[in-house]
Amino acid sequence: MAAEQIAFQITYASVWTADGADPSAKAERILRDARILAAIRGFDGESTTLLLPVTEDGSVVALDADDGLRFDLSADALGALFAASGLSLSLGLSDDALGEVDAELEQQFGEAFEQLDGADDEDDLTGAGMPDDDLLAPDPVRVTEFSRRGPWAARMTAQLLDTPVDYLEDGTWSVFCYRTDRAHGAVSGGASDLPVIEVNVPHDGEAWVEVTGPHGRSAMFWPNAEQFTRPVLPLDSITQPASVEVYRRMLSEADGAREELAQLGMGDVDADAVLRACLPEALGGVEGSHARLRALVVAFGMPESLVSAGLDETGGGRRFFPQGWPRTVSDIMVGGIVEATSLVHRDRPVVRFARFLRKRPVLNAALSTAELAVGVSLSWGRSRVGRGIGILLVLDAAADLALWIVRIRRR
Repeated sequence: MAAEQIAFQITYASVWTADGADPSAKAERILRDARILAAIRGFDGESTTLLLPVTEDGSVVALDADDGLRFDLSADALGALFAASGLSLSLGLSDDALGEVDAELEQQFGEAFEQLDGADDEDDLTGAGMPDDDLLAPDPVRVTEFSRRGPWAARMTAQLLDTPVDYLEDGTWSVFCYRTDRAHGAVSGGASDLPVIEVNVPHDGEAWVEVTGPHGRSAMFWPNAEQFTRPVLPLDSITQPASVEVYRRMLSEADGAREELAQLGMGDVDADAVLRACLPEALGGVEGSHARLRALVVAFGMPESLVSAGLDETGGGRRFFPQGWPRTVSDIMVGGIVEATSLVHRDRPVVRFARFLRKRPVLNAALSTAELAVGVSLSWGRSRVGRGIGILLVLDAAADLALWIVRIRRR
């Protein structure tokens, strides 16, 4: 059969019972008896999630008696099989179902929303049937950012998000750790700071990882989304290799991790390790939610010390606090080129020389004084060009001296 004839998409379906009981065992039996190339997740307390391969014409992909692919079972017929066993199956919301949801929301909250139009003060919101601010406030997300950025970006992040930021370096990589309930993006000074691997761990729900590659492209990974997904039919019981391959690819690529990784265009990444961190455990994926996060980050080349400090919260390094924009800008200036340079460029001559001078404040002060003297001399000359250069040297020397005075006082 031609490839275009067997094209299908993975449909996430929900199955539940009227009494709220776990429908997993019944659902799995129905899918196994019909020999559907399906996968199943655990019961979440309300429903069980199924992964079903459905073609464009609404056929569910299954196996025939010879383990070849068959397409004679419609989604409606499958729903009838579930209904006959006392189960409800939903493959998505139709327009009618969406209308019913809208009507239910309107019935529950319509009166409260109408009162909001006449509310003159935020305090009136609770009187309109809305919960108070404490109930509406989201729980902070624990964020860990791995990148090539220096301390300047950690200072900026602390000020932008109004939260303390822990900072640690190891070679040409750094890690930022903080908690926030605000929408945010990674602060970056350019391509040399990339990639940025941002791990987000919410108080409730699944962790996600956002990666911004060296070309500015971004990708999202949900390493634990398919962790407990398992095939309904044992792969080793299927005799047709082509059917096994279709089934395996369906299970391993349902989360789209392969496409996301390809979008980044990063050739120096352990692609197999990235995919294994997102693969279901039943298919040989990394075991354990936390271990999957670690494996994903390590696959992008992070040092183990930073991974432990960031994800295991072992601590260490420096901590930056929000201090207001004037103090933040002042601290970035005092940090100078050493802190503002991407870690991958720390060995450049100008940065090495700046680091050399920072360890010898007396020598730096002498050089700045000499620069000031030369600038004053040139500024009294007859040449306009010379006077202009002299004024610039005076300003630069004065700024350097002021910065070094601040640095010496903070030592």
